[in-house]
Amino acid sequence: MGLIVTASMPADAKTQRNLRLGNSWEFQFEGNPSTGYTWQLDAAASTGLDLIELKSLGYTDGRKKRPGMVGAPAPFKFRITCTKPGYADLWFQYVGPTGKRSPERHEVWVRCD
Repeated sequence: MGLIVTASMPADAKTQRNLRLGNSWEFQFEGNPSTGYTWQLDAAASTGLDLIELKSLGYTDGRKKRPGMVGAPAPFKFRITCTKPGYADLWFQYVGPTGKRSPERHEVWVRCD
């Protein structure tokens, strides 16, 4: 596996990243696992999905900093790996357990070369 870079980003923002082929980038959005909401790729709104591999790594345990606290926020993590050269524009949506979409969205733009 190539280089992995990690970043944490606020919701409702656009993030841009340049990656070399074979390299990976891990990033995360804040969420709350106790609500049942998770971050999901909006494939219909995204482009360039054939240029990358995207892996959802799920929530990391944010409760370690706040033991026993119910409803504590935690980061939801993804990993992108560039597999072909080009541009990918990815949209992520905060989605509830019933499929209800929150207004929170995040755009991630990746250039693979």
